[in-house]
Amino acid sequence: MNRETREEYLEAIFKLSKGSTDKSVRTGEIAKHMGLAPPSVTEVLPILEYGGYITYKPYYGVKLTEKGRDVGMNIVRTHRVLEVFLDKYFSLPHEDMHEKACQMEHIFDKEMIDEMCEKLGAPTECPHGNEIPSCDKNRCPLDGE
Repeated sequence: MNRETREEYLEAIFKLSKGSTDKSVRTGEIAKHMGLAPPSVTEVLPILEYGGYITYKPYYGVKLTEKGRDVGMNIVRTHRVLEVFLDKYFSLPHEDMHEKACQMEHIFDKEMIDEMCEKLGAPTECPHGNEIPSCDKNRCPLDGE
């Protein structure tokens, strides 16, 4: 499985579980959120479990591990910071902004997003009103302020 696909799944599970490692998410929920057939999702889950990103129990659902939660949260954060950037510097309709951020979220690393966030004034929500997860406090460039 390529990195982008893995990140898309973890982003979806993170959103559906509301960032919790305790909340179980059903395969059908993931499939609906991603616009996929449930069997397609079921094929991928053992791969994510083997990678240490989730725990998967057939017929009961999926839970994020700490590792999976961190990846999912970083993708959500990256996506939303990119939306703020696109909203500030480009004249795009919101649906186009979302699609562009989806394409770009797999290119930027954490350090670049942290710097972008800092230069944007540490926004707390994206243009759609969704909360932007805070950066890793151990490495946050805004800690000194």
